[in-house]
Amino acid sequence: MSPRELSAWIRLASILIVFVPYVAYVFRVFAAREPVAHALSVAFVAASIAFLIVIAVAEGLTRSLHVCLPGDERDRAIDRYGMRVAYVALVILLLGAISTQAVLGFLTPPRVDGTIAVPTYPVASQFAFISVVIAEALRQLTQLVCYRKGMPA
Repeated sequence: MSPRELSAWIRLASILIVFVPYVAYVFRVFAAREPVAHALSVAFVAASIAFLIVIAVAEGLTRSLHVCLPGDERDRAIDRYGMRVAYVALVILLLGAISTQAVLGFLTPPRVDGTIAVPTYPVASQFAFISVVIAEALRQLTQLVCYRKGMPA
């Protein structure tokens, strides 16, 4: 296994270890029907810091075990392909998140006091952030597949 493939495995595992519990927490908060912006903001900051710490420690251990060589043409091509897949996924996910927010806003019946429930900033921001996390996970997964199976023609 090359150091770059090992790095991709570490990044994918870090994303799953940190952000799966985070996404589960966000959905539990949304299921309670009262998303609290402060709680979601604290969870976002905590998950981001935890992710950075896990990545820094894991990459440090990887670099201490392997000599890091500069990437060749194949590594750069795999990285570019992974970025293209992630970019397309991010655009599709963000458009889906925006569309979902709009549809939910229109389909939600008016409240008892006559006001219309509009999707709030915490809900929209969490959809956007989860879209970015999924796109990054797809990038790492695409790179792993390319290292194992080769670049698609």
